[in-house]
Amino acid sequence: MAARRAWAPYQRNTFVTPPFAGHVSGHSTFSRAGAEVLTEFTGSKYFPGGLGEKQAPRDHFLHFEIGPTEDIVLQWASFYDAADEAGISRLWGGIHVKVDDRRGRILGARVGKDAWAPAQRYYSGIGDTADGSGPEPGPR
Repeated sequence: MAARRAWAPYQRNTFVTPPFAGHVSGHSTFSRAGAEVLTEFTGSKYFPGGLGEKQAPRDHFLHFEIGPTEDIVLQWASFYDAADEAGISRLWGGIHVKVDDRRGRILGARVGKDAWAPAQRYYSGIGDTADGSGPEPGPR
């Protein structure tokens, strides 16, 4: 019980948790959708070279506080690992709860897969018109 009383979101002390219902986490949703598309696009769920990295230098990465107190390197083997961490960050920030993250991942997986097929038709020149004749012409 004491641990619950001591918990605080990883935000500024002056940050107010957003006043909206959680539903699904947007970060979890669009990150997982991106992971699905990148996996299809590259043909592999793994980052090129086998490892994705983000440098977080001491006292230069977080703009709302001093930190991190030492250099940090975030690393992910797969696009899904990076997407999962993006969603989890919203739990640490006190923005969402676990169910929002999980449902966002499920929705994002569907969105990414559903977006891939029409994108392929568009890029291959088949198009997205009802008769398959090609993309609708845009304004000139």
